Amino acid sequence: MSANQFKGPDDPSIMAESYAQWEQSLEIEIQRTFDTVNCDILDGYIARDLARLKDPRVDPDFLCTWTGFLWDRTTLSRTAIEVQRAPPGFNFLIKTCLKYNLVEVMILITSRYGTFRLGMKNGHALASYCGLAVLVDLLHVGTDAERKSVAEEMMNHNIVDLCFKNIDNWLCVHRRLAARTIRSLAGLIGDRIPADMVADIIAKLCVFVLQGPRIFVEQFYAPETKWQGGIIVLRGQNASEAEVAKCALRYSGLAHDDALWAAQGLVCTYPVLPMKFRLEILKKRPGIVDLLFDCAITPRPAWYPERQSDAVACEILALLFQWPPYIVPGVSSPLDGSSRTQEWKALSQALKMLTARQEWSEKLIEVWMSVEEEDWRHVESLFNNVKNYGAETLLGKRTFQLAFELRGIKRIAVLRLITTLTHAADSCGITNAELESLLRVAYTASQKIKQVDSENEEDHLMYAERTQDIFALQVGDSHAAQVDSPLQIAEELVMGPTALARLLAVLAQRGVLDSIQALKKAPNGLSTATSLDQVQMITHPEIIRKFLLIAFRRVESRTESGRKVTQSNPFYARMHFVSSAELAASLVSFDRYTHGKYAEEVKGVRKQLVVALGNASEMAIRTGQNQIALSLALGAITSAENIPETEGLEEAITAKNTRRADQARAALRQG
Repeated sequence: MSANQFKGPDDPSIMAESYAQWEQSLEIEIQRTFDTVNCDILDGYIARDLARLKDPRVDPDFLCTWTGFLWDRTTLSRTAIEVQRAPPGFNFLIKTCLKYNLVEVMILITSRYGTFRLGMKNGHALASYCGLAVLVDLLHVGTDAERKSVAEEMMNHNIVDLCFKNIDNWLCVHRRLAARTIRSLAGLIGDRIPADMVADIIAKLCVFVLQGPRIFVEQFYAPETKWQGGIIVLRGQNASEAEVAKCALRYSGLAHDDALWAAQGLVCTYPVLPMKFRLEILKKRPGIVDLLFDCAITPRPAWYPERQSDAVACEILALLFQWPPYIVPGVSSPLDGSSRTQEWKALSQALKMLTARQEWSEKLIEVWMSVEEEDWRHVESLFNNVKNYGAETLLGKRTFQLAFELRGIKRIAVLRLITTLTHAADSCGITNAELESLLRVAYTASQKIKQVDSENEEDHLMYAERTQDIFALQVGDSHAAQVDSPLQIAEELVMGPTALARLLAVLAQRGVLDSIQALKKAPNGLSTATSLDQVQMITHPEIIRKFLLIAFRRVESRTESGRKVTQSNPFYARMHFVSSAELAASLVSFDRYTHGKYAEEVKGVRKQLVVALGNASEMAIRTGQNQIALSLALGAITSAENIPETEGLEEAITAKNTRRADQARAALRQG
């Protein structure tokens, strides 16, 4: 006789045992459905199940189990593709689900049950997460065509509005999932999101990051919400409550990275967003500039030392204020017509909005100092302690080096902004003191890199940091072949001298450069991070002469490094040539405003400018970017006009640039 015969039908142990058996049979039924190989039978099962899931009266256990198991399947597919164990593409199960409106149903579930309330069934709450998580996986699993098709369908079902709402969701995992969804969609949807909505999303994502980890810690401890850690973060592993709570801090770091990568994806598009579109973003939310600066200077968290969000914030700032790809700052072109004039007008207005922010120059310097004042040994100690915050293993050496490459991104993004601002210094009302405050940053960035000692780890890390450039691919192009980059910034060895030459050129243009040596006290408004002694040292004629010789060699070496990659990656080669040309143009500008006082030090730089522009045009021709090629070729031709014979510019170089211009024009006429 069994023990159950002595128990009544309403005994709790009998009920629990019956529920467990029912739950197990439900799981088996769903797994069998997903494993069905007969097309017609699977069609029937999936059509039935998805219709059932749409019903608001659906059993929460069925809802939760079905979406959870499908999420397990899509995650396995995504992992296999990411480690290159399988080619991209939807499997038979996913294709069948999509045929019966999977996208619509998953978004419906997320929308219907996404607003968590105390007393709400966990099955509903979990299903609302799993449904959208499935779609995020599909945006990474499919072929390019499949991913774009799913993205379009998600857009047609108002996914952006849902994500915008969920960034403020009470459940912290939904906040991260909203960011991950936007991040995954970016690059697949082009400019389908209007500028005002992009502005609102970026602002909200920044606020989410700046709120810190508090909500994650509170919810991973609270009895009614701690299931998020065990089921979603640790994916059902047998973890103790203490282990679940411990991972809250690190999970918050991942969420904040996702948030700013999502924001970056909205503006890091190819083709590059028109400056007018970016200006509309800033007009809608001018405070975005302050929020991004705040994200960029947030101290490195001990629980997530590998964080990327600070560097990504700097990338977003650079993207919002970047030049069109057919313009080399400081180089004039006969194509300076209405389109270029309109782009410059919009960029100039955007820069005015940047300099209208309170203490904008101090914040730029503060971003730079956040890197300069962070000792590498402190970073190393944080990496060595991550297991105290729930990391299963210590972070690898590659992840550690990546932290310093990201520091390098912050540095060159600051230099890019400084350089761009110098071209609008007068229209933006930038004071001499503000320009002088930035001299130390640019001068420091112009210094030679120490030769790497194979035994010295600090040397390796500083080399990685200071040779880092930005050639950022669009977020959605994870499967794409070689393409042009929406954001391109040269390494510090090039951007540093470019920024310094431009600062010196503007000071010379204003007629104040020579008078700096006579100053007896620091000018009003000079940053506390920059002393009068430093300003006078940097602007001393002998220091300037040494700098110009170094900068000229950097122009030559940058052009040469471009030549080395012309065959392997013409897009990347063009970036080298364009940055070489910009540095050369800044030296030409400085020579012009100092009226030839340093002519001997910059002798030959005009020829180098023409050569770099011509090479950049050639790369654009090879990649079919004919409008860019024409603008660069004409810039080279214009720069060669009235060039002194002492520059040694051969007629063959000008003839070659003329042919490039003709070739680009012919290609444009052919369409």
